[in-house]
Amino acid sequence: MSCDINIDLKLNIHTAAAVRQSLFTDIKGYTYDPTCCPQRVIDIREAIVSLDEQIEEALKEDNEKTD
Repeated sequence: MSCDINIDLKLNIHTAAAVRQSLFTDIKGYTYDPTCCPQRVIDIREAIVSLDEQIEEALKEDNEKTD
């Protein structure tokens, strides 16, 4: 199977935060040294960063609407 196929997923902000926390908990015990960290953990960390960015953007947009 090709790894260059993207999957788009829509979540509400509460579900996104819950998924982010679960992913973070799953990899908590691994080192941040990429030379000895499993690729799976590196990929999960990239997903966490993406979730963080999207959550921040959604919160910023929500705050702008309420101001």
